[in-house]
Amino acid sequence: MTTRGGGKAAAPRKRRTYHHGDLRQALVDATLALIAKEDVGAVSLREVARRAGVTAAAPYHHFRDKNALLAAVAEEGYRALNQRMDEAMARTRAPELAGRVKAMARCYVSFAVEHPAHYRVMFREEWGDEEKYAAVHAEGMRAFQRLLDLTAEASAASGGRLDPETLAFNVWAWVHGLASLWNEGPLRKKSGGDSIAPLLERSLDLVVALVARK
Repeated sequence: MTTRGGGKAAAPRKRRTYHHGDLRQALVDATLALIAKEDVGAVSLREVARRAGVTAAAPYHHFRDKNALLAAVAEEGYRALNQRMDEAMARTRAPELAGRVKAMARCYVSFAVEHPAHYRVMFREEWGDEEKYAAVHAEGMRAFQRLLDLTAEASAASGGRLDPETLAFNVWAWVHGLASLWNEGPLRKKSGGDSIAPLLERSLDLVVALVARK
C-alpha cells in the first residue's frame, strides 16, 4: 500500500491480544514471577498484565483489584500445601503421633522454602475478612485443622493437661518462624548451610517433645 505521494504507508498497529489458554492462571503465574523478582509491593494489575502480555484491561475480567489477584495466589498456595500434606500423611505409616507431627512439619517448612512467593502472600492480614475472601479462608482453615487434630490427640494423650489450641498456635509459630527466617536470610546465614533440612531435622525432636509429651 502506498500513500498519494508514492511512499509506503505505515503499517497499522497490531493490537496486543491474548494467546494463552488460561488468562486467570497466566496472571497468577505472572504475579508469582514478579514477587519472586521484586516483592509483593511491586504487584499491580497493570504491571502483571504487561508481564503476561495482555492489555491493561484484561485482568479485570477475572480480578476486581490487586487484592483479588493476590487472594488467588494465596488460595493456590494453600491448595498446593494441603495437597502436599495429604500426600505426606498418606505416606506416613507410623501410627505414633510423633511420626505424623514430624511429617507435617517437614511438609510445611519444605513447601515454604520451595515456594517463597506463594508463602509471602498466604498470610496477609487482608485474608482475615472471611466473607470477602472465603476461598482463601477455607483452604487456610483446612491446613490449620490438620494441626488442631494432631494437637487434640496430644491433649488427650496428656490427660487434658495440654490445651490443644494453644499447642497448635505454638507449633504453627515454630514452623512458620523457622521457614520465614530461612527465606528472609538471617537463619540461613547464621546456620552456615545451603539447605534448611539438617536444621529442621535437629529441631524436630524439640517440637515433638512439646506435642507428644505425656
